[in-house]
Amino acid sequence: MKFKATLRSFKFDLKAYKDKLHEQLSKDISHAAFLWLNAVLMRIPVWSGASHATFLRLSRQVGYQLMIQPRVVSRISYGQRQGDGEVVADPAKGQYTFNYETTLAHLVHNEFNNANVTPDPTLFYRLIQPGPYSFQQAGLKVFLKYAKTVRLPSPWQSLKVKTHKVS
Repeated sequence: MKFKATLRSFKFDLKAYKDKLHEQLSKDISHAAFLWLNAVLMRIPVWSGASHATFLRLSRQVGYQLMIQPRVVSRISYGQRQGDGEVVADPAKGQYTFNYETTLAHLVHNEFNNANVTPDPTLFYRLIQPGPYSFQQAGLKVFLKYAKTVRLPSPWQSLKVKTHKVS
């Protein structure tokens, strides 16, 4: 008796999947940072430009066009020196993050306080748009909303099927 069969074998291309995963998550974390910046910067008024300038490094990394137009003498360069931020995509650790930090005293104070009511004696106050800015909460809200929509790439595209005919 003679039998004929068609067999299929499967091979998962782990490297191809990891490459797709890295590409997708890198795009997603950059987009999340972009949305975060948009939400945050809407909460912070521009006076000398220093506060917004603390976000310049992060904004450049994610392609966010941050145009700062001071209303008084520009302190953009001062603000740049007081801020830092970056996107980190580390596939080896499976970590995709972005961070921002600042040492700009008046921005930190105004994040949590209304300087017209609770002034810091070392800082200028009587603000036209007093805090608290609560920009961290606004950014977190937007980030979490976007994070819920992120999906991993389909593993099926990295599955290779080979057909074997037996006769």
